[in-house]
Amino acid sequence: MTRSARTRRVAAATARQTFGRLLSDVRRDEAPVIIEKSGVPVAAVVPLSMLERDRHWDEERAERIALLRRLRQPFESIPSGELEREAVDAVTAVRAARRRKRRSRR
Repeated sequence: MTRSARTRRVAAATARQTFGRLLSDVRRDEAPVIIEKSGVPVAAVVPLSMLERDRHWDEERAERIALLRRLRQPFESIPSGELEREAVDAVTAVRAARRRKRRSRR
């Protein structure tokens, strides 16, 4: 979104009477409008850019979850505690190697 997203609320009757202007405002301001009926939110008109961004995020999230599942698959039979210990040991070893490398450069 290019502008600040200030959501405004509009009564359903007003939205019905001024729908064309409402659409223009949403497009121009890049901000959603919540439509209320008797003071209760029932719908929203959102800029297409928001909808596309949300779809993109959903796709990215699904891809990342699929990647995590693929990465976990080879380790399914190993207890999580053991995996955590091995990860800590590996990180500790790499950090120690980096410290030794830095010291040898001095």
